[in-house]
Amino acid sequence: MVPLFAGALLYHREYYEEGYTGNGWYYAAICFFALAALSDGVDGWIARHFHQQSHLGRILDPIADKLLLVTGIVLLGTVGVAGKGRLPLWFPILVVSRDFILVTGTLFLGTLHHNYHFVKPHWTGKVCTFFQIAVVLLGLLLPGHSSTWPVLWASGAMTSLSMVIYLKQGWDLLHQSNYGKPAQH
Repeated sequence: MVPLFAGALLYHREYYEEGYTGNGWYYAAICFFALAALSDGVDGWIARHFHQQSHLGRILDPIADKLLLVTGIVLLGTVGVAGKGRLPLWFPILVVSRDFILVTGTLFLGTLHHNYHFVKPHWTGKVCTFFQIAVVLLGLLLPGHSSTWPVLWASGAMTSLSMVIYLKQGWDLLHQSNYGKPAQH
């Protein structure tokens, strides 16, 4: 769904710039995002309810979620909704920076510990995700509208707070390892 969502939003922009204001790509983008978010929620519920969680699913599901969110946030912060507005640029920069730092840190610590299952979800990460979804939905439904600013600022605050929490967890894990200590003879 991510390529369909991104393509629809970009085609909306292209058609708008060519003077076609009534094109359906805008509504298609909303539908693709909503369908992707809804199907992800249903898929997660089914996996938990029927105990059909898999190791691969635990890896791919968060990647797919993050890909959908980051695509939406980056597109809404750069190209926006044609003729209606876009997110302020600081927001996609914050979100992408946080995710880059967390992925890089996870890969570093996972390589160091030879284990990538040490990351424990924190409630701030879940709240951050909720607010980021709300920002994308509001960015699609009410682009550039001033009523969306409180949600945007709350999302920015939760994104920053969750980054600090995860960085602290990573720092603690780094110091629990033998990294940086002299070799014992």
